[in-house]
Amino acid sequence: MIASLIVLLGMVLSVALTTLAERKVMGACQRRIGPNKVGYVGLLQPFNASLLLNYVADGIKLILKESVLPLESSNLLFFAMPFFTFYLALLNWLVMPLDFGVAVGELVGGGLLVIVAISELGIYGVIFSGWSANSKYPFLGALRSTAQMISYSVGLSLIMLTVIFTLGTIDLLEVITAQRSVAVCFALFPMVGLFMISAKLNTISLTYLLPEAESELVSGFMTEHGAFPFACFFLAEYCNMITISTLFGVLFFGISVASGAHIALLFFMIWLRASLARLRFDQLMSAFWSHMLPFLMGYIMFLPAFLYTFDILS
Repeated sequence: MIASLIVLLGMVLSVALTTLAERKVMGACQRRIGPNKVGYVGLLQPFNASLLLNYVADGIKLILKESVLPLESSNLLFFAMPFFTFYLALLNWLVMPLDFGVAVGELVGGGLLVIVAISELGIYGVIFSGWSANSKYPFLGALRSTAQMISYSVGLSLIMLTVIFTLGTIDLLEVITAQRSVAVCFALFPMVGLFMISAKLNTISLTYLLPEAESELVSGFMTEHGAFPFACFFLAEYCNMITISTLFGVLFFGISVASGAHIALLFFMIWLRASLARLRFDQLMSAFWSHMLPFLMGYIMFLPAFLYTFDILS
C-alpha cells in the first residue's frame, strides 16, 4: 500500500513537471520564453502554490472550475471515462520495473502482457468519452483517436513481439536482467526506430494534434469535458508519455525508470511536435497499414527463423 502510494504521488509529480518541460522545450524551439513567472523559472506553474502570488496556475484552476454537463449526454459514462482513463494510465506502474528486480506489483511472467492489455483498454475510455457527450465534434474526434490508437497499438505489440522472440521472456524484470551485458537494441536496430515512431503516434497529446485538430474538431473527444474531468484526461495523456518512454528503455536498453533515461525519449517527442508540420490523417493511417505493418510482419516471420538457424532460439 505504501509503495503504491509513493509511486502514485511520484507519477503525478512527474506528470506535472512533464507539462512544464513541454512548454519550456516548445518555447525554446519556437523562440518564445515559456512559463517563467510562477515560482523560480516557472517551476510552480503546474501547481497551486502560485495562487498566493495572485497568478493563475494550472492545477488548482482546473479542480475549482465548474464542470458543465451537456444536456443530452450519457451522464454516467460522461463523468466516468476521464477517471477510468487516468486509472488505466496509473495501473501500468504496478508492473513497470522501477529498478533491477524492483516493481510495485510484478505479475510473475506476465508484466508485458499486462501493459499491452491496459493500453488496449484505454481505447474504450477515448471512444466512450466522445460518444457519451452526444455531440458530433467529440464523437468525430473520438473516432479519429480510436482509429489512430488501434493502428499504432498493433504496431507496438508487434515490435514487443520481436523483443519476446529475442529474449525468450515476457517478464519485464527478466528483460532488464537479460540485457545487463549487451542491450538488445543492437540486434533489433530497425525496431528501435519503429518503436519511437509508434510510441509518438500512439500518444494522443503529441500526435501532431490530429485527433484534437483545433480548426476542425475544436478539442477532439475532450471538447465537452471541462474542469477536473478534463484534467484527468490531461494527466492520463502525459502519464502515458512517461510510461511509453520508460518501456522503450526497458525493452531495448535494459534500463529502468531509476536511470532517468526515459527523459531522452520524452524530449525527442516534444521536439518533434515543435518541429514538424501536421500530417493529413489519411497519410498517418496509410503510413502504418500500407508501409509499417507489412515490414513488421515480414520481420517477425524472418526473426524466429534467423534465431533458430544460429541456435539462438532453442
